[in-house]
Amino acid sequence: MFELQKRLPNYEIGTVDKFQGQESPIIIYSMASSTPEDAPRGMDFLYSPNRFNVAISRARALFILVGSARLFEPDCHSPSQMKLANPFCGYLEVAKCVI
Repeated sequence: MFELQKRLPNYEIGTVDKFQGQESPIIIYSMASSTPEDAPRGMDFLYSPNRFNVAISRARALFILVGSARLFEPDCHSPSQMKLANPFCGYLEVAKCVI
């Protein structure tokens, strides 16, 4: 995050928590993990529907999700994990993907 702030000094950069209650024309949401297994805080945090909803709802015009394709192929071991990953997989179905 600090490198982005250095390179893009005129833009607001921060976590989902920082932007709660604010809006922006464009939101770029980085998953910051290559696979669900690599997520330091686990699937609950990586796929948190509340955090995802906050991020999407802050964008007035454009929402960009940046992440590895592997994040959309989680190895779910329970219905609760499937429920966590579902909004991201649903987003992929309706999003215009650029690889």
